[in-house]
Amino acid sequence: MEPAIALTVGKALYAKLSAFQEINGSLLREVRHAWAHGNLERVVLDFGAGVLIVDAEAHDDSINFRCEEANCSTDAQLGTSGGFWQDFIGRTFGWGWITVNQQGYCDGLLLSFDGIEPQVSMNVVASSIKLRRIT
Repeated sequence: MEPAIALTVGKALYAKLSAFQEINGSLLREVRHAWAHGNLERVVLDFGAGVLIVDAEAHDDSINFRCEEANCSTDAQLGTSGGFWQDFIGRTFGWGWITVNQQGYCDGLLLSFDGIEPQVSMNVVASSIKLRRIT
């Protein structure tokens, strides 16, 4: 990628990417999921003082995310999740990336814990967030 293109992309995504700075170096305490009609619609990663909220946008199969204060995410429909996230609980958030598909939609995130190599992939497919470990 040419430097001018990289700078343009970086500037365009800066507002979204800066959300990761709010949780940088924070320990993951808990993860909650919201399901509807068999689709994983929301994932809330709780870092204590702040939460990373990830939503599937059904109208265009894109992903939306933001950081908020922990007390802003109280949602009675969220259920505590275990399994997939168990190995990441108690680990420090490292890096976050946005993925953009060939149609120009932001449809995924990559996350790392205790380092800079991505370990988790979150993509919206058919209006549902799909979680995958990266090995």
